Amino acid sequence: MCGILGIATNQSFRNSELRSLIRTMGLWQYHRGPDGWGEWIDDGIALGQNRLAILDLVHGKQPMASVDGSVHVVFNGEIYNFSDLWSELAGKGYQFRTDHSDTEVIVHGYSEWGSDVFNRLEGMFAIAIWDSSIQSLLLARDRLGIKPIYYALTKGGVIFASEPKTILASGWLEPALSTTALPDFFMFRAPVAPATLFEGIEKLPAGCWVKFDRVSGMGPEQRYWQPRAGEDRVPSNDLAEERVETAIADAALSHLAADVPVGLFLSGGVDSSLLAALVAKHSPIQAFTVGTHSKLDESRFASQVATHLGLPLNIRWVTGDDFRSRFDDWCFFNDDPVADPSALALMLLAEHARLKGMKVMLAGEGADELFGGYHSYLRYGMYSVIARGGLARYARTLRRLGVPEIDRDYLGSLVNLRFFGSAHVLRGRDRHSLFTDDLSGVISLWEENAFGHAALNGADVRSAMIFDQQVRLPNDLLARTDRATMAYSLEARVPYLDRQVVETANALSPRLCIRMLPPQMKVLLKSIAATHVPPSVVYRRKRGFNLPVEQWLSTDFAERIADFLSERAIEVLNYDYLTAAYRDHVNGRHRAALLWAWLVLEQWYRLWIRGQARPGRPAIIADEDAYRLLIEAYEQVGA
Repeated sequence: MCGILGIATNQSFRNSELRSLIRTMGLWQYHRGPDGWGEWIDDGIALGQNRLAILDLVHGKQPMASVDGSVHVVFNGEIYNFSDLWSELAGKGYQFRTDHSDTEVIVHGYSEWGSDVFNRLEGMFAIAIWDSSIQSLLLARDRLGIKPIYYALTKGGVIFASEPKTILASGWLEPALSTTALPDFFMFRAPVAPATLFEGIEKLPAGCWVKFDRVSGMGPEQRYWQPRAGEDRVPSNDLAEERVETAIADAALSHLAADVPVGLFLSGGVDSSLLAALVAKHSPIQAFTVGTHSKLDESRFASQVATHLGLPLNIRWVTGDDFRSRFDDWCFFNDDPVADPSALALMLLAEHARLKGMKVMLAGEGADELFGGYHSYLRYGMYSVIARGGLARYARTLRRLGVPEIDRDYLGSLVNLRFFGSAHVLRGRDRHSLFTDDLSGVISLWEENAFGHAALNGADVRSAMIFDQQVRLPNDLLARTDRATMAYSLEARVPYLDRQVVETANALSPRLCIRMLPPQMKVLLKSIAATHVPPSVVYRRKRGFNLPVEQWLSTDFAERIADFLSERAIEVLNYDYLTAAYRDHVNGRHRAALLWAWLVLEQWYRLWIRGQARPGRPAIIADEDAYRLLIEAYEQVGA
């Protein structure tokens, strides 16, 4: 796990210039890898790595080269099947110089299989490979988008990094807001790949690789994998449970591989509780959770699970004052902004876990999108039945009955039913009132293309889950988790998103995930979990990672919100509408999701478009020499 970055250019830069440049860039993402700095510069190519040492602590340094020096690799992530690939490649005659580095498997794997190596890797990864034999740079991202990679084409060449701020630090790109990405940001709580909110910076979509050739430039994205609904061939519910539990248990065990301490985020919900139960059989693991001293607090359920499994539980109590005082810290790390308030709490929990000695944490991300964990799937299933029942012609009448706005969106699309995503922050009125006339022409076209249609798959509920796997997971939830944990040099692993688990889940019948009558979510996963932890924990109302943000917006953030509403910094936003929305919120008609997204955007705009951000001293500095090296380059450049 680490931060990676690099430059490939055809222009005549001295090696010393590129060295100073990537060191300056590396300072901005030092938090991703405080254990060391690695670099390789040669003839217009520069690769860098901020290392967070997890495996092969002594020999696993990067950039790593092939024996003949034709291939150089920097890599962020973990490859869980590296031992199998190691044996296969050794059998083909490849000589390994490290002890057990998964990076060296990528080096030799690329030499043997070329770009086909990406489909052989099981794990989470963002990879950059410079192949001098074809004078090309390859960038690749794992199947579900667990690890990020960004790139920008500039006059000087292509720049890539683990974070957008690192690309901006090159000075080769003038920061500008991409207004066309704003509807995605507000609707889905994040820009959807390949877009970012930065004009000129793209993020590689999940399951894709791309090649930059020094002669022909950047080629098209090549997709090597994507989630698909499989055919349900399980003859019984019992067999389905057995297959799913085996897949999750195998994934959980593989994700424990590390040469450093491993912990677990335990919310007390179904996903993390089942994961804790399966892991506890193999490792005396510590659990960590958030508490809030509010009616939404779920730390008591986490305590109940931890006691049942005999796990030590660490609670990080979070207050509105924490949110207010640490908001700017979060916005620095949240430079490809995610508008999920739980991310800030997760950052505080990551800090707590790191200070307790953890370096790797397991998380339950992905289970909701695989096994039907959102109320939005029930809603979509209900409207699918209505649409198939020939009731679409009554949609206008139904919309007049005073139904909630979220239902108005579905009633308005019954003729050609769409899934609006499980975040669904913007309702119809918001979409056509939040932005000024400058964006009005964009909205209609965006609405036609942004959402998942039932026609994508015959199984309506499964098509909604596939949509979330492609949109919400890589752009919102996984980005949130990566950013919040890496802020404190902590690696997050997500066993539910192991390929075998994903493909097993996507082959299940929707009835094993969602039941309409009586309404029930995650049917099969709850049945499995109830055999491992108290059923009272499993069969309770879903809250998710909830926080009293509604209250905090009206109190702790009131002064900042008033300042932002007064300044009106972002020209394409309708501040009269936002002022009315905040007034409604204070008066009890809650608009927390919309207002939090706007609040995050306002601070992001000040930090990154107006250039107010500065690289502060990281919380964790494991290698003082490496840190000093990067600081000196930053000061010499005069940034």
